[in-house]
Amino acid sequence: MSEQLDHLIEAMRRQPQARLDGLEGRVWARIDAQRQPSGMLLTPLRAAAVVAALGIGMIGGNLATTSTTSRPVEIAAFSVDAHLAPSTLLDGR
Repeated sequence: MSEQLDHLIEAMRRQPQARLDGLEGRVWARIDAQRQPSGMLLTPLRAAAVVAALGIGMIGGNLATTSTTSRPVEIAAFSVDAHLAPSTLLDGR
């Protein structure tokens, strides 16, 4: 691709008066023309993926909140039975 682009730029340089006015507009028009058909075909698939992700997130969040233990969570920095303390995790309680 880069070699083809180099050849096109070289050919454009050799022309006595290169048409550079409106080049950016023509480039964006070609990009939009190539992007348009594939974007329309994938819209239902993208919408389904968003709905599925939201559904999975809601189900996972609901399961995470309902699976808490019945005893109250202890919030103390220097407690003996801290749930995430390295000694508790290594001990296997």
